Amino acid sequence: MVKVMIFIDGSWLYANQHILSKRFGDNYRLDYGKLPQVLGEIIAENLGGMPVDVVRTCLFGSNAINYDIDDEQLVQNRRDFYDLLREEYHYEVEVFHVNYRGKRLKRSDRDPEDDFHPQEKCVDIALSTAMLYYAAIPNAYDIAVAVIGDRDFIPTLQHVRKIGKRVAVAGIKESCASEYADYKDPKRLKDFDIIWLGDLLDKLELKISKRRLECQSPLHIGSRFVYTDEFIRKGRRYYCHECKEKYRVQRLEQRDFIQPPMAEYSFEPDSPTSYGEIKKLLVRRLEDGSENKYGFIRNERGDYYFHSMDLMDDVDFEFLREGDPVMFDVAIQPNPGSRDKPNGKGVNVKLMDRREQPVPASPPLQSSAPVSSSQPFSPQSYQL
Repeated sequence: MVKVMIFIDGSWLYANQHILSKRFGDNYRLDYGKLPQVLGEIIAENLGGMPVDVVRTCLFGSNAINYDIDDEQLVQNRRDFYDLLREEYHYEVEVFHVNYRGKRLKRSDRDPEDDFHPQEKCVDIALSTAMLYYAAIPNAYDIAVAVIGDRDFIPTLQHVRKIGKRVAVAGIKESCASEYADYKDPKRLKDFDIIWLGDLLDKLELKISKRRLECQSPLHIGSRFVYTDEFIRKGRRYYCHECKEKYRVQRLEQRDFIQPPMAEYSFEPDSPTSYGEIKKLLVRRLEDGSENKYGFIRNERGDYYFHSMDLMDDVDFEFLREGDPVMFDVAIQPNPGSRDKPNGKGVNVKLMDRREQPVPASPPLQSSAPVSSSQPFSPQSYQL
């Protein structure tokens, strides 16, 4: 049986999905669960009906950090999308950060005179590295299917073929380098005719018929049975759109309720990594019996909200204590001048060991009074 691995430039595909929607209809949705199966079937046809086993589907993408708080929902939607690929369709997903320096995600939402251009790093090289890495492992795959559009991958495809693997390219006509589309293939990039996703829209459409579901939210008013065509994740309770919006508002209110008076702070928006200490840890029981665990980190710039899912893999929420020193990436900078949304957002929170604290370069001032743990945390006190 022929082994196939699929490598997807997720940032490119996500950004160009609107092209497919325009061609098929504004309500068109791509079914990422069907994508590996359909591509595998086409490869099997090109091999004369030989059986094909799609052993891995790898997607490489990016998401924003250090962004304007007004775009929090957009960033969360992208996180949910990556979780969907991992949990529902068993994709191998690698995500890299894009630092927005506290600015809005969409160019149309930024000042027209602002020449800021977000720089996405590592996505292309991560895809290329993975494709070459697996090509060098015996029996990992026989054919690589690259879902790409940028010409940056030309050297990768050439070297994969030099190793002895076969290559197929799937793209979108309106967003595809001419080298991939050229049927003469003078640069020897592929072993099959290019696969146009636009020709497969019928097979790749996410089709969900409306059905009658019961809303499980205690916030629901009226009849709990709702007709919807929403995609429901495996093992998840259904909550209607109105109840989810109510719950979102409640979360914002809970997040913002604990904010003491603060002075104005200056910060360097170019640096997404910061240091602080745990200010508050909170646990709230949800209607489904699970617990929502979250907390706040403080430093000289303000307070940062974080959820238990924002902790690094080696950090357990249960072992955190107020006053613990932490290192984290800034997703949203705090805005002390705002009464509605003063807190920032921290992700990739990593616990720092107090025993790693270096000896100060200069001796501290002598004082008979003990140091209070409630004093603000200074990032210069801890080094990695």
